[in-house]
Amino acid sequence: MRGRQSMRRLLPAVFIILFPYFIVFLICSFFQQDLMKTFFQDNAYLGILYLGILWVAAFLSAVVICVGNLVRKRDVLETARTNMLIKLVQIPAYAVIFVIGCGFALSIFGIGVALLLMLLDGASIILSGLVGVSAVKRSHAVKHLSTGEAVIHGILQFVFCADIVSAVIVYGKAKKS
Repeated sequence: MRGRQSMRRLLPAVFIILFPYFIVFLICSFFQQDLMKTFFQDNAYLGILYLGILWVAAFLSAVVICVGNLVRKRDVLETARTNMLIKLVQIPAYAVIFVIGCGFALSIFGIGVALLLMLLDGASIILSGLVGVSAVKRSHAVKHLSTGEAVIHGILQFVFCADIVSAVIVYGKAKKS
């Protein structure tokens, strides 16, 4: 029974996890016409619309997770685990986006695309950062983190790469306590 409850609580996180992967998929579809034709009817604007819809769904999911964590005072270890899992599972997508962005940045004509990818990465980190802040707040509420640590980890939830390290540390402190 406990496993089902955990899976049900993780369900909203799926949209958050999928967002950077959809960015990668959309980029791939620009270079693979079969994907563009099959999924977006040869219309890049349709792909961008889907990306926007997915971001809104992921944002609403992040809000639902935050409210659930804070209002219902969910288990600290579970909230920290959810945050850590979201961030760890997204690493491959971020790595691919980074490599593609660096490739585009090598050309003067690709700098705009590289900047757009940075913007999309920022939109993605907002989603996982919201979940991270709620995990940090819960950890602080039960005294696993001091006020200073909570402020630092809360900020780090919105900083690329540092958010992953912070999520692992918060999880480790929750598990230790």
